[in-house]
Amino acid sequence: FEAPSCAGGPPDRVFLVGDYSSAAQFFVTVGVGSFLYAPAALGGYLFLPHTYSPGTRAPRIDLGVTVALSFLWLVSSCAWAAALGDIKGATSPGGVLAQLGACQRQGTARCRALASARTSGLNTSVV
Repeated sequence: FEAPSCAGGPPDRVFLVGDYSSAAQFFVTVGVGSFLYAPAALGGYLFLPHTYSPGTRAPRIDLGVTVALSFLWLVSSCAWAAALGDIKGATSPGGVLAQLGACQRQGTARCRALASARTSGLNTSVV
């Protein structure tokens, strides 16, 4: 983002610290994979019931895929929750003010946060 400079010149370009996209991408990939697998498994149960008869491998394969997706969902949720904490720290008013050049110079500017960040939507995404 662009922040005002002390000298009154062009604004300084400031970048937030950290890249948290991999945790979000992992979380979304597991979610999309689960949503794609669920109708495929349902279609197999509805339209190919003979493949799920006792003694066949299909029920075990379905159980294995479901367990794997459940484990991946748990891991991706934990990764996203950890990244969310880091995102909150990087975007907190104090963290952002610490990166502004105008606020780093003593005596040139008084920097303070006027409001706190609202992260309730991000908190809901972890649940």
